[in-house]
Amino acid sequence: MTRKVLIEEIRRIYYGGLPIDDANLTENEVNLHINQAIAAVAKENYVDYIKMDGVENVDDAFYTTFKNFSVLKDNDTGYYYTTLPHPPLGLSRGYGIADVTFPVSTGLAKNPIPISPRELEYVDMVKTPPSKIYFWCEGKTLWFKSYINLVGKSPIVRMISNESSDLTAEVNVPAEYISRIIDIVLSRLGVRKQMVEDTTNDGIDTK
Repeated sequence: MTRKVLIEEIRRIYYGGLPIDDANLTENEVNLHINQAIAAVAKENYVDYIKMDGVENVDDAFYTTFKNFSVLKDNDTGYYYTTLPHPPLGLSRGYGIADVTFPVSTGLAKNPIPISPRELEYVDMVKTPPSKIYFWCEGKTLWFKSYINLVGKSPIVRMISNESSDLTAEVNVPAEYISRIIDIVLSRLGVRKQMVEDTTNDGIDTK
Protein backbone atom coordinates (compact mmCIF):
# COMPACT_ATOMS: atom_id res chain seq x y z
CA MET A 1 0.00 0.00 0.00
CA THR A 2 1.34 3.44 -0.90
CA ARG A 3 1.21 6.37 1.46
CA LYS A 4 -1.22 8.15 -0.85
CA VAL A 5 -3.70 5.25 -0.75
CA LEU A 6 -3.43 5.08 3.04
CA ILE A 7 -3.87 8.86 3.33
CA GLU A 8 -7.01 8.81 1.20
CA GLU A 9 -8.47 5.98 3.29
CA ILE A 10 -7.82 7.95 6.48
CA ARG A 11 -9.28 11.16 5.03
CA ARG A 12 -12.45 9.35 3.93
CA ILE A 13 -12.95 7.95 7.43
CA TYR A 14 -12.23 11.37 8.94
CA TYR A 15 -14.80 13.13 6.72
CA GLY A 16 -17.27 10.25 6.61
CA GLY A 17 -16.98 9.97 2.84
CA LEU A 18 -15.18 11.68 -0.02
CA PRO A 19 -13.41 14.85 1.19
CA ILE A 20 -14.82 18.08 -0.24
CA ASP A 21 -12.64 20.15 -2.56
CA ASP A 22 -11.77 22.72 0.14
CA ALA A 23 -11.21 20.15 2.90
CA ASN A 24 -8.67 21.59 5.31
CA LEU A 25 -7.10 18.25 6.27
CA THR A 26 -4.29 18.03 3.73
CA GLU A 27 -2.44 14.98 2.52
CA ASN A 28 0.82 16.34 3.92
CA GLU A 29 -0.69 16.77 7.38
CA VAL A 30 -2.00 13.21 7.40
CA ASN A 31 1.39 12.00 6.19
CA LEU A 32 3.10 13.59 9.18
CA HIS A 33 0.75 11.67 11.48
CA ILE A 34 1.51 8.48 9.53
CA ASN A 35 5.24 9.02 10.18
CA GLN A 36 4.58 9.17 13.91
CA ALA A 37 2.23 6.17 13.79
CA ILE A 38 4.79 4.00 11.97
CA ALA A 39 7.35 4.82 14.66
CA ALA A 40 4.80 3.88 17.32
CA VAL A 41 3.88 0.51 15.80
CA ALA A 42 7.55 -0.37 15.16
CA LYS A 43 8.22 0.13 18.87
CA GLU A 44 5.10 -1.89 19.71
CA ASN A 45 6.36 -4.69 17.46
CA TYR A 46 9.73 -4.62 19.23
CA VAL A 47 8.08 -4.80 22.68
CA ASP A 48 5.68 -7.55 21.52
CA TYR A 49 8.63 -9.78 20.54
CA ILE A 50 10.16 -9.32 23.98
CA LYS A 51 6.85 -10.10 25.71
CA MET A 52 6.07 -13.18 23.58
CA ASP A 53 9.49 -14.74 22.98
CA GLY A 54 11.79 -12.97 25.41
CA VAL A 55 14.03 -11.84 22.55
CA GLU A 56 14.66 -8.49 20.91
CA ASN A 57 13.49 -8.33 17.31
CA VAL A 58 11.66 -6.14 14.78
CA ASP A 59 9.87 -7.51 11.71
CA ASP A 60 11.90 -7.13 8.52
CA ALA A 61 9.03 -5.30 6.81
CA PHE A 62 9.80 -2.17 8.85
CA TYR A 63 13.26 -1.76 7.31
CA THR A 64 14.40 0.20 4.27
CA THR A 65 17.83 0.15 2.60
CA PHE A 66 19.38 3.53 1.79
CA LYS A 67 22.32 4.13 -0.54
CA ASN A 68 24.23 6.97 -2.24
CA PHE A 69 25.43 8.71 0.90
CA SER A 70 28.40 11.09 0.79
CA VAL A 71 31.02 10.62 3.51
CA LEU A 72 32.99 13.64 4.71
CA LYS A 73 35.77 14.06 7.27
CA ASP A 74 35.53 16.20 10.38
CA ASN A 75 38.98 17.74 10.69
CA ASP A 76 38.52 18.61 14.37
CA THR A 77 38.00 15.01 15.48
CA GLY A 78 39.41 13.00 12.60
CA TYR A 79 36.16 11.04 12.38
CA TYR A 80 34.12 10.60 9.22
CA TYR A 81 30.41 11.27 8.93
CA THR A 82 27.36 11.22 6.69
CA THR A 83 23.77 12.42 7.10
CA LEU A 84 20.85 10.01 7.34
CA PRO A 85 17.36 10.76 5.95
CA HIS A 86 16.09 10.99 9.55
CA PRO A 87 17.22 9.90 13.03
CA PRO A 88 16.82 6.17 13.69
CA LEU A 89 14.17 5.03 16.15
CA GLY A 90 15.21 4.89 19.78
CA LEU A 91 15.47 1.11 20.02
CA SER A 92 18.31 -1.03 21.33
CA ARG A 93 21.47 -0.91 19.27
CA GLY A 94 21.18 -3.07 16.20
CA TYR A 95 17.44 -2.50 15.77
CA GLY A 96 16.95 1.17 14.87
CA ILE A 97 19.82 0.67 12.43
CA ALA A 98 20.09 -2.99 11.46
CA ASP A 99 23.41 -2.74 9.65
CA VAL A 100 25.84 -0.48 7.85
CA THR A 101 27.97 -1.92 5.07
CA PHE A 102 30.24 -0.81 2.28
CA PRO A 103 30.06 -2.25 -1.24
CA VAL A 104 32.44 -5.16 -1.73
CA SER A 105 34.00 -3.31 -4.65
CA THR A 106 35.44 -0.65 -2.31
CA GLY A 107 37.73 -3.15 -0.63
CA LEU A 108 36.60 -1.87 2.78
CA ALA A 109 35.40 -3.88 5.75
CA LYS A 110 31.98 -5.04 4.66
CA ASN A 111 30.50 -4.93 8.16
CA PRO A 112 31.61 -1.98 10.30
CA ILE A 113 31.18 -2.51 14.03
CA PRO A 114 28.39 -0.60 15.85
CA ILE A 115 29.32 1.13 19.09
CA SER A 116 27.59 3.66 21.32
CA PRO A 117 28.99 7.18 21.83
CA ARG A 118 29.75 6.14 25.42
CA GLU A 119 32.10 3.42 24.14
CA LEU A 120 34.04 5.72 21.83
CA GLU A 121 36.57 6.79 24.48
CA TYR A 122 37.34 3.14 25.24
CA VAL A 123 37.70 2.28 21.54
CA ASP A 124 40.09 5.22 21.16
CA MET A 125 42.30 3.83 23.94
CA VAL A 126 42.61 0.22 22.81
CA LYS A 127 44.69 -1.02 19.94
CA THR A 128 42.46 -2.13 17.05
CA PRO A 129 43.28 -3.63 13.65
CA PRO A 130 43.65 -0.86 11.05
CA SER A 131 41.06 -2.56 8.84
CA LYS A 132 38.30 -2.19 11.43
CA ILE A 133 35.67 0.51 11.01
CA TYR A 134 33.38 1.56 13.86
CA PHE A 135 30.17 3.55 13.61
CA TRP A 136 27.68 5.26 15.89
CA CYS A 137 24.74 7.60 15.44
CA GLU A 138 24.03 11.07 16.84
CA GLY A 139 20.64 12.30 15.66
CA LYS A 140 20.69 12.25 11.85
CA THR A 141 24.49 12.07 11.74
CA LEU A 142 26.16 8.69 11.27
CA TRP A 143 29.78 8.81 12.44
CA PHE A 144 32.68 6.51 11.56
CA LYS A 145 36.02 5.89 13.23
CA SER A 146 38.37 4.55 10.60
CA TYR A 147 42.08 4.46 9.89
CA ILE A 148 41.16 4.18 6.22
CA ASN A 149 40.15 7.30 4.31
CA LEU A 150 36.38 7.08 3.84
CA VAL A 151 35.92 10.35 1.95
CA GLY A 152 34.12 9.60 -1.30
CA LYS A 153 32.96 6.19 -0.09
CA SER A 154 29.25 5.43 -0.02
CA PRO A 155 27.91 3.27 2.81
CA ILE A 156 24.72 1.23 2.57
CA VAL A 157 22.43 1.69 5.56
CA ARG A 158 19.52 -0.57 6.46
CA MET A 159 17.31 1.07 9.06
CA ILE A 160 13.72 1.36 10.22
CA SER A 161 12.25 4.11 8.09
CA ASN A 162 9.12 5.84 9.33
CA GLU A 163 9.54 9.21 7.59
CA SER A 164 8.94 9.99 3.92
CA SER A 165 7.52 12.92 1.98
CA ASP A 166 7.11 10.76 -1.13
CA LEU A 167 3.42 9.89 -1.18
CA THR A 168 4.00 7.26 -3.89
CA ALA A 169 6.32 5.31 -1.58
CA GLU A 170 5.18 2.04 -0.05
CA VAL A 171 4.31 2.02 3.64
CA ASN A 172 7.02 -0.17 5.15
CA VAL A 173 5.10 -2.07 7.82
CA PRO A 174 3.69 -5.61 8.04
CA ALA A 175 0.17 -5.69 6.60
CA GLU A 176 -1.38 -6.53 9.95
CA TYR A 177 -0.23 -3.19 11.37
CA ILE A 178 -2.05 -1.02 8.81
CA SER A 179 -5.26 -0.97 10.83
CA ARG A 180 -3.30 -0.04 13.94
CA ILE A 181 -1.71 2.88 12.07
CA ILE A 182 -5.15 4.06 10.95
CA ASP A 183 -6.40 3.91 14.54
CA ILE A 184 -3.44 5.91 15.84
CA VAL A 185 -3.76 8.59 13.16
CA LEU A 186 -7.53 8.92 13.61
CA SER A 187 -7.05 9.22 17.36
CA ARG A 188 -4.67 12.13 16.80
CA LEU A 189 -6.98 13.69 14.23
CA GLY A 190 -9.94 13.36 16.62
CA VAL A 191 -8.25 15.88 18.89
CA ARG A 192 -7.68 18.13 15.89
CA LYS A 193 -11.33 17.86 14.79
CA GLN A 194 -12.55 18.79 18.26
CA MET A 195 -10.35 21.88 18.26
CA VAL A 196 -11.65 22.91 14.83
CA GLU A 197 -15.27 22.39 15.89
CA ASP A 198 -14.74 24.35 19.13
CA THR A 199 -13.39 27.33 17.23
CA THR A 200 -16.33 28.71 15.25
CA ASN A 201 -18.28 31.90 14.75
CA ASP A 202 -15.57 33.87 12.94
CA GLY A 203 -12.73 32.37 14.94
CA ILE A 204 -14.19 32.96 18.41
CA ASP A 205 -13.28 30.12 20.74
CA THR A 206 -16.54 28.71 22.09
CA LYS A 207 -14.90 27.26 25.22
